[in-house]
Formats: sequence, structure tokens, C-alpha cells
Amino acid sequence: MPKLRDHKPVGEDYLAGATVHVSHQLAVPPHALWAALLDAKAWAEWLPITGVTWTSSMPFAAGTTRTVDIGKQSVQEYFFAWDEGKRMAFRFDRSTLPVRAGVEDYRIVPTAKGCELRWAGRIDAIFPLGFLISRSLGSGIRKGMPRLEKLILADPKRFGL
Repeated sequence: MPKLRDHKPVGEDYLAGATVHVSHQLAVPPHALWAALLDAKAWAEWLPITGVTWTSSMPFAAGTTRTVDIGKQSVQEYFFAWDEGKRMAFRFDRSTLPVRAGVEDYRIVPTAKGCELRWAGRIDAIFPLGFLISRSLGSGIRKGMPRLEKLILADPKRFGL
């Protein structure tokens, strides 16, 4: 596995300049979507990643950590924002990726027919790599959100429906 590198410790201010935004309406209640976002196994079922390991104990809150594996790549994440049932946002603390900084923000907004998942992300790397990785990440999220909805609907008990 490539060597882990430390990244710039960014947060809300850096996130404010997010360059990629994706949203999707889901026909599931917010609590079921939140349950899916807490389910480590589920992430690899709706995104092109190979595994998620929460490295903090529950209950999760700001300061929570986890590791995400993407094939031979690994990202250690630090959650700087946590609003139970509504929002989780993290930075890339260390990774094997050729980036200087990275953030992702997941927000759940209730709607009349279920909820909306809003995602924003930003990656800083040498030009044009940062732009390309940000776009690729956004594309993966965009393609994954409908799969996430199908996953929740296919296994209602797993996600508290």
C-alpha cells in the first residue's frame, strides 16, 4: 500500500469554497438515510469504495474518525461537523492520495415525500489534479445516490423502516 501523507487540517471555512455540489431526492424518511450513512458496510454497497471502518466509538460526534479504503488507496477522515440525524462533514486527515486537502459534507433535508441528500466536496491538489479528483468524486456520489436509495428500500429492517 502507498504511504499515508498528512493533509492540511481544513474545516468549515475551506468547505465554504466547495466546488462540487450534488443532491438527490430519496423516497425514504431522514432517519433511514441517516442509518445508512452510519452503516460502514453500506458505503461500499453504493459507492465505488472497498471498505469503511469507523475508528471511533459510538456515539459519534464532532471528532469522530474513520478510515475509507478505495482499492489500494486509503483515506483517514476526521469529522469536524456532526449534527445527529442531519449532517456529517469531514476532512481528509491522512491519505495515500496525491492531494493537499479534502472535505466532504453530507446533509439530510426532510421533504414532503422523504428527504433530500445534499453533498458538497472540495479537493486541493496540483493543477489540474484537484479539479479532476473533485469532479470524479462528485460523479461517483451522483451515480451512487440512486443506488443508496435502492439499498435502503431493498432492506427496510436494516435501516429502521
